[in-house]
Amino acid sequence: MIILYTGMGSKKTGIHTEQEFLNIMNKEFTWKDWNNSVSWTEQLQFNDWNLPDDFIFFTLKNWIEYSGANGYETLKEAKKARLTY
Repeated sequence: MIILYTGMGSKKTGIHTEQEFLNIMNKEFTWKDWNNSVSWTEQLQFNDWNLPDDFIFFTLKNWIEYSGANGYETLKEAKKARLTY
């Protein structure tokens, strides 16, 4: 799967492999020091999860939904979607 994500920590192209995307999510959310960071209440509300503690339990599907990213089967599909993003 190819992930189209243009949020915090993303590459300029917005196109990532699954592992690249998960690395970004871990760096920007899971491993973030939430005690010393300015955070927004909206960012910590997602479905029935107790955030930020439950980030460690997120699956790829959860991260895609939480971040607003999109998953594509091929690089060609992701590039086409990026043009209309």
